[in-house]
Amino acid sequence: MNIIANEIGSEETLLFLTVGDEKEAGLFLLAGSVEAVENLGPRVAELLEGKGAGKRGRYQGKATKMSRRGEVQALLQEFISQQRDEA
Repeated sequence: MNIIANEIGSEETLLFLTVGDEKEAGLFLLAGSVEAVENLGPRVAELLEGKGAGKRGRYQGKATKMSRRGEVQALLQEFISQQRDEA
């Protein structure tokens, strides 16, 4: 996942990548601006019923409920919409 994030390499892009079973456990990575990742990373981990840690615009962790990725997507879309409205 880090290789993909490195290839895209832009802090302007908010990335949410996952690997693992579609319904059960897996790994996730949230990458983007430091501010966005610090704000959203712990919330993503909570939604996925997992744990993680972050630094320098990346937050990665383990999740036990990958079936809740849709809820994470909604959270991220809401965040992006709010950022656009403020700009």
